[in-house]
Amino acid sequence: MGKFKQNPYPDNWEQIASDLKERHGWKCERCGHPHEVDTGYVLTIHHLDGDPANNQDWNLACLCQRCHLKVQGRINIFQTYMFILTDWFEPHYRGFLEAHHLNQREGESVSVD
Repeated sequence: MGKFKQNPYPDNWEQIASDLKERHGWKCERCGHPHEVDTGYVLTIHHLDGDPANNQDWNLACLCQRCHLKVQGRINIFQTYMFILTDWFEPHYRGFLEAHHLNQREGESVSVD
């Protein structure tokens, strides 16, 4: 018998995602586009550290599907090299640093636009 992979999302994931989308006015926090399924701007929630079991506020980004794909392929929140913080990403990164007790070095930032 094969092993079954356990679902890493919490039982209340749908509520967590819905509450976050509501807090952001059902708009992408990166590009500001509203949730519009017919035009391909489906609002999603991205786990910035890649761990769907980590539902700390800093880790959850409310992004349209287009931005989600761009961000997922370009941001590594654990990176240690220089990057420029954008307005939408800064609170997530500050929360990450606080949660991991890291000190931000002078000039450290990420460009995701």
